[in-house]
Amino acid sequence: MKKYLFIAAAALAMLASCQVKEELAFNQKQNTVAEGGIHFDVYTQRGVFTKAGTPGDVTNANIGTKDGYGFGVFAYYTAGEKYDEKATPNFMYNQQVYKDGDAWKYEPVKYWPNEYGNAAVSDEQDFVTFFAYAPWTDIEPTTGEVKGDDHAQKYNIISVNKNNATGDPIIKYVVDTDPATSVDLLWGVAAANAAGNYSAIDTTYNKQGVVKAGLPFKNLMKPGNPKEDKLSFNLKHSLAKVKFTIDYIADDFTPNGENGALIDSAKTRIFVRSFAIDGWATKGALNLNNNVAGQPLWKDFDGVKDLNFDQIIFNDGRKDAKEGDVNGAQTNEENQGLNPLIVENYANMANDPLSFNGKGKNCGVTNKPQLLFGGDENKNGGYFYVIPRNTNEEVNVTIVYDVETIDPKLAGKLSDGATHGLSIENVISKEAILGDNKDFEAGKQYLIKIHIGMTSVKID
Repeated sequence: MKKYLFIAAAALAMLASCQVKEELAFNQKQNTVAEGGIHFDVYTQRGVFTKAGTPGDVTNANIGTKDGYGFGVFAYYTAGEKYDEKATPNFMYNQQVYKDGDAWKYEPVKYWPNEYGNAAVSDEQDFVTFFAYAPWTDIEPTTGEVKGDDHAQKYNIISVNKNNATGDPIIKYVVDTDPATSVDLLWGVAAANAAGNYSAIDTTYNKQGVVKAGLPFKNLMKPGNPKEDKLSFNLKHSLAKVKFTIDYIADDFTPNGENGALIDSAKTRIFVRSFAIDGWATKGALNLNNNVAGQPLWKDFDGVKDLNFDQIIFNDGRKDAKEGDVNGAQTNEENQGLNPLIVENYANMANDPLSFNGKGKNCGVTNKPQLLFGGDENKNGGYFYVIPRNTNEEVNVTIVYDVETIDPKLAGKLSDGATHGLSIENVISKEAILGDNKDFEAGKQYLIKIHIGMTSVKID
């Protein structure tokens, strides 16, 4: 049997949510924030997902509501000193900001330090630095852990800095390959309309100059008109969006179905044993103090070192007496995220007269594309979020799969150890699946199609 593998990868256009940036400019004349309080405004993109572990499409119509969770703000008051690694979020900690009518609201209202302003006289100029992220997630301030039922979650937003921690706010994130539960993560930077015109910036005293679009609001002073000079955040995607599908392409061997050549699933099935991908980070920490305009700053899970991109192996987890086989991928007994419909897990086997998985003819790789990692394709279109990379190194994959054919005349048995037949393990690799793009980039979505080529043995 000749074995080969086609992998088609497409770096699609920018996320649909990134193509149109819609300003949420609400009428501040009916502002619910007290006169002189600090006001917020936000630009967002479609397709934001709600709080950790609870995905749901957030649009311009509901991002600001409490049900939509709004966005979170960290603010650091540093008196006459500029922001540095010694600062703590002593002005706002994970402050939820949401829409109330036509205005953005938060509680309790905070006011600008008053040692600088129109006609003010003081001995120094006070600074406040602001960072933002979305979706807002309920955090226990003294521990930085996600509150309530989500505390023990394994994926998505896990924690942020404690309220007394010094330095940049970081958000710990773990990749979830299930499209139904994968959560987007955005961070806030100065919007273009607020960057060059923010009246609180004194370019003489503040050596960093005016706020630049795509960077945080650092070292701000009381603006001349606090009511009108809002902090306008642009919420940007910090993650890439990917979708993996898998199917087989057979030659003209019988039988022929409506969709071309089909493998006789009553006799032969294809089961994925493992999938390995290079250059993958399963978890990381997003530092909200990005230093390159418009580019997310990802660090390792501790938020200190550069992020490592390793080879990650997803195994099928079935028990078949091959555990520990150093020459194959059969080294674990727990499914590590692969679609249960394309793997054969004998531990969960039901009554099947063919000794195939109890899911019957729907079990195994078919001629119709299936999600490699499973989940509901109706949720988020089958896409999930991954940490982007900027390594300029190739993304390579290796897939291990078994082709199993029932044949009572053979002495050998399938990998269930009971049914007579032929079981052949195939190991196929493909390099540079992203082509010239090389990296998964933040704010882009990628569709990667895996085609297993099946060629029959012909006799003439």
